[in-house]
Amino acid sequence: MLRRRPPSLSRATAAARRLSTATAVQLHHKLYPGPDQPAEPPLVLLHGLFGFGSNFQSVARKLAGGREVVLADLRNHGSSPWADDVSLVAMAEDVAALIGSLEAPEVALCGHSLGGKVAMLVALQRPELVSRLCVVDIAPVEYEMGANLRVIEALLEVPDEALASRKEADAALAAAAPRAEALGSQFVRQFLLQNLVPEQRSWRLNLRALLAGYPALRGFPAAEGATAPTLPTLFVGGKKPGAMLGAEHLEACRAFFPAARLEMVDTGHFVHAEAPGPFVEIVDGWCRGVEDVIL
Repeated sequence: MLRRRPPSLSRATAAARRLSTATAVQLHHKLYPGPDQPAEPPLVLLHGLFGFGSNFQSVARKLAGGREVVLADLRNHGSSPWADDVSLVAMAEDVAALIGSLEAPEVALCGHSLGGKVAMLVALQRPELVSRLCVVDIAPVEYEMGANLRVIEALLEVPDEALASRKEADAALAAAAPRAEALGSQFVRQFLLQNLVPEQRSWRLNLRALLAGYPALRGFPAAEGATAPTLPTLFVGGKKPGAMLGAEHLEACRAFFPAARLEMVDTGHFVHAEAPGPFVEIVDGWCRGVEDVIL
């Protein structure tokens, strides 16, 4: 049975999630059952900053034709608990705990952007849990990421009365574009507005914790010398300006994952949303162990 995401958070849930103090939190997730007798391990998909698992629901339905697919909300995102610790290490612990709860010996793990950093860390710290790794438009390097910081600040500054209406919240974000350039894009605003809970005049994002812990998200905290030398690893990047992964990052990727391959797609940063067909084809082939991915 699929574990379906509620349309909005109740006040009790919203209050309870703020009390989470455990090192690892129990992540909200959706299961998309695969074939009765799948030949492959489950595929776990992790979203990026400001996202949640349902960002991948359309591609998950297609990918579930060959294996079970799990969409997880990272801590402080979607319907997962909130916690003050926003570090990549803490998020990797959450994901490792989720994988352990799936009753599968190992999983294929795919993460986009922030979720890609988390996926890489899980693969390095708990290699026994990961059979294959796919990282979408992010590298294990430090990024400046000032644009995202300004987005967090703009979201926090939206007036309370504007949060009661998607239209008014959109207008408030558009008005903040001179300070946060990304908000000049309607695509970006609509992506962010998926987090709005109008009836509660709130966001599904723990913005204050993300703001306070933002420096921890910029880098990649793997221990020096940590590698996964034989792990089948695929990096997928966007070719257009604004993408975060390119050929110049391949050396850094292979320092941690020597077997890594790089596929570039004619998109920007949101590969799965901008080119869902090619994305599904790439990830499906990678899950099946097809080395020559057809773009």
